[in-house]
Amino acid sequence: MASVEWVYFLDRLAPARTYWLATTTPDGAPHAAPVWGAVAEGRLCFFSERSTVKARNIAHDPRVLVHLESGEDVVMARGRLIDLGAPGDVPAVIAAFAAKYVDPADAVYLPPTDPASDVVWALEPTSATAWSLEELETSQVRWRA
Repeated sequence: MASVEWVYFLDRLAPARTYWLATTTPDGAPHAAPVWGAVAEGRLCFFSERSTVKARNIAHDPRVLVHLESGEDVVMARGRLIDLGAPGDVPAVIAAFAAKYVDPADAVYLPPTDPASDVVWALEPTSATAWSLEELETSQVRWRA
């Protein structure tokens, strides 16, 4: 398995519309949720309401696994989510979401349009893995911080 730089994974993650975010509940159970994300200032960022299960899990244990929806074009990144504060605290991140999710129907779900969205996170990656099922033997790559 070849080793590449983090930017390779960030470039592969950036275009996705939806990601799966895996967290751990306080009692140790896994929890997965689909989320929107955008790359801003060289970081993969997410947003949510602090009252959601995923946000409560992240507050308890910020370690996460993020991966694409596809089981054939696989990109998985592990790390911890860093709390950047409220959407108003990170205008560059909010601009990145607005530039990515441009369908008029998306607007109501984007911070700060959705007043319930009150936390933004950035992924601080620790490792990543990727492969393509079509070219499994030659496409496997990994990265570690």
